Amino acid sequence: MRKIAILSLCLFAGATQWMQAQDRVITTGVPFLMIAADARAAGMGDIGVSSSSDAYSQQYNPAKYAFALTKQGFSVSYTPYLTSIANDISLGQITYFNKINERSAFAGSLRYFGLGDIQ
Repeated sequence: MRKIAILSLCLFAGATQWMQAQDRVITTGVPFLMIAADARAAGMGDIGVSSSSDAYSQQYNPAKYAFALTKQGFSVSYTPYLTSIANDISLGQITYFNKINERSAFAGSLRYFGLGDIQ
């Protein structure tokens, strides 16, 4: 019985070391989702979580739509990105929200990140 317990302990210890041996961790799969699409949040250092509700709230805190002052909102944005490296990299976003009642809302958005011409 003692040999089985020691063998089980050794196998378990070896398996946990193997599971934790992830040396190439990827921080984000799609880093363009972290780019601010609106000038307000970008100008305030990407603090969209703690600001008041607007049409761009879906990126930072969608729960803010329930506290919106208007019943619905629509926004379109275009953000040129890395203009010192290339002129054709950009981010485009369309957002719509509709406040159903004072506790509920729904929203939808489309984001397009264009890499331009890759040669």
